[in-house]
Amino acid sequence: MNLVQDCALPTFDLSRPQMRKSIWCEGCGLGNLQQALTKVLVQHESKRRGLDPDIEEELEQIKNNIALVSGIGCTSRLPGHLDVNTVHTTHGRALGFATGLKMARPDLTVVLAAGDGDIFAIGGNHFIHAARRNPDLTLIVYDNESYGMTGSQHSPTSPLGERGASVPYGVFEPPFDLVALAQGAGASFVAQGAVTMSQEHQTQLEELIAQALEYQGFSFVNVRGSCHTGWGEYNQREDAYHYRQYIEKRTMPVERWRELPESEQPHFIPLGIFVRKHRPDIHNSVHYQAAAERAKRVDSGETLVQPPAEQPDPLAEFQLTSLRFAGTGGQGVISAGEIALNAALQAGRSGVFTKNYGPEARGGEAYSDVIVSTGDIHFPQTDQLDVLVALNQESFDKFRDTVAPDGTIIVNSTEVFELYNDSRVVASPIGEIHARKLNPSKRYLGINVLALAITLAYLDLVPTTALEAAVMQGLGKKKPQLNRKALALGFAEAERLAGNANGAPGR
Repeated sequence: MNLVQDCALPTFDLSRPQMRKSIWCEGCGLGNLQQALTKVLVQHESKRRGLDPDIEEELEQIKNNIALVSGIGCTSRLPGHLDVNTVHTTHGRALGFATGLKMARPDLTVVLAAGDGDIFAIGGNHFIHAARRNPDLTLIVYDNESYGMTGSQHSPTSPLGERGASVPYGVFEPPFDLVALAQGAGASFVAQGAVTMSQEHQTQLEELIAQALEYQGFSFVNVRGSCHTGWGEYNQREDAYHYRQYIEKRTMPVERWRELPESEQPHFIPLGIFVRKHRPDIHNSVHYQAAAERAKRVDSGETLVQPPAEQPDPLAEFQLTSLRFAGTGGQGVISAGEIALNAALQAGRSGVFTKNYGPEARGGEAYSDVIVSTGDIHFPQTDQLDVLVALNQESFDKFRDTVAPDGTIIVNSTEVFELYNDSRVVASPIGEIHARKLNPSKRYLGINVLALAITLAYLDLVPTTALEAAVMQGLGKKKPQLNRKALALGFAEAERLAGNANGAPGR
């Protein structure tokens, strides 16, 4: 799609009479960029409004409907040369000003001229948010890999190893790839051109700018250029002609560049359009239009009734169940807690897991705590336990006073003999079931899965399918048959306990 009529110089005069012809160094590529932008801008606006730029009155209408915005730097002096609406803003903030201007006057064609240091250093956040918001703006960046106006300090795009006023020993910070950065920020139109000695590249640049202006939304055109009197002087490219040739030799169409091995791509400059996808600009987005409609209604005196929030209160209290698996090192009470947490998460619940154990590898005190909830959990601890699973007498004696009066204590009656007539106790011969039916050769292997299945199934805290999945993911790969058997025995015991009428201790 050719949007540029021809490569000849325009017949109209868009220069601002009170400005001198150029403030740039002789041979600077910004003159080429200004020529391309001037020509394409007037062609775009004359076509958009059906006006003839060769008629003085109609040229004035064209100029009145164009706004050029800039920040600080050599590139940012470009709008000052042109007799259109221009806004010269603060360093790095041009996109913020331009967005506000477009929101207030969506009828204007708003274009920004900026440098790589201006937009992508101090202005970096403004760039990513402009890409996110998608206002109908066109941003043209002249990327000369330095801060040209203030003495050739290094910028976010300066090549590694090259020298500048602020890096006399060489750049050591990796540079931004501006095209990749724009794509990552979500820009919907991304293109790259270059100012070289090639008329073909100049024609391509005009076409890229034209397509960017036609695109409705945030469009970004990166223009690879040079600063021969600044950065070039530090890096043996002080001659404008040879500096442009240096850039030209590294360029290639983006289609060819994409076919290169990834290791070779950084050595070349791809030119063309990288991204062009349909996405409503901010003014045409349904959310903006709905907000604008509500604002008009309020402005006319209507009182809006705030609809109820669709999301639950983030600070709302939810029913929590806190469990502690307690025993000695070697009984697997730590992994029991981890599996209980995983089962809760697989069941779509929230969970918190903490653990505590002594220095002994075997035989010392160990326990793990798990909190399970259907909603958010705002603190990882509770004042009282809802459930205690005690696999030995020491754990029962130590922790039973931390269980709520209406809580549940599941004890391994094979090792817990003194129950103190505690009405909260649900006694199960976990150790005997383990020894007789599960794994008589090893004292504790699998007892944690057995106790876990009994507890979660008896309390109906999570679906058995979620527990089975969590067990097989966490432990089942090593001994799948053992763990499946432990689950089956645990579910059967939980069913027996639940069927015992009145829930009497020792059932």
